[in-house]
Amino acid sequence: MSDDIRRSSYSLGMVIKTGWLEFLKNFNTIIPITLLVYIPVNIVLSFVPVDHLIENYGIKGFEIYLRIVQLLKFFFGVLVTMSVAKIIELSISGQEITWKRAFGFSLSRWSASVGTGILCGLIVFGLLLLLIIPGIIWGLYYTFFIYVVALRGLSGKKALNYSKVIVKGQWWKVFSYLLVVGICGFLASRLAGLPFGRIPNNVLMGIISGTIMDIASVPFTVMAIIFFLNNDYIKQQQTEVAEAVQGAESAEPASETP
Repeated sequence: MSDDIRRSSYSLGMVIKTGWLEFLKNFNTIIPITLLVYIPVNIVLSFVPVDHLIENYGIKGFEIYLRIVQLLKFFFGVLVTMSVAKIIELSISGQEITWKRAFGFSLSRWSASVGTGILCGLIVFGLLLLLIIPGIIWGLYYTFFIYVVALRGLSGKKALNYSKVIVKGQWWKVFSYLLVVGICGFLASRLAGLPFGRIPNNVLMGIISGTIMDIASVPFTVMAIIFFLNNDYIKQQQTEVAEAVQGAESAEPASETP
């Protein structure tokens, strides 16, 4: 798999298949990290008075609740994403890592990922204020920044630029692939939570159902990671080839006129 993912551009079907197989292969490493992060997050969310917010503020109250969810998922869910990214890249190279080391690695990159995410949000928000379309375009350019921060040791504008280089020239492909994976992840998460809809609502069930829904979305995070790695490896190879060609051309002796 290591050679294959580095040499050939994956189809959407291959991204989904490889991501699912890698999730199953690394299940025992991924799940402890997912539980370690999302159980506390869902405990905190259980104390948010969503019913009170909706009763007093209507749709606006529900929007407030969703913003709280988004913030918690971003600030702490990124630890799961970076841990899984590290696990998967090592896995496709035939290496292993314990969940504790993977989680420790993600902690070491946490501040860089949060800082880069805030910078990304400010740039995209600024573009959205100017015109909606540029904001959407640049938002997708920066879509891989978390994986870049985690796996390529970059942060800030350098990480955002790195992501842009990968996306540039294949914007619609990246958009369509990630849209399909994202929709599938959303549906899987909702389906995982359906059985709990028939159970009387209480704090414990809310924590359990929320955590199971989070686990159900992780395979699709793995698929997005596979998509990033495939494109990153190919871009690196293309750059190496281009640099080698340029080097060979500059090393050629100047042609002599007879």
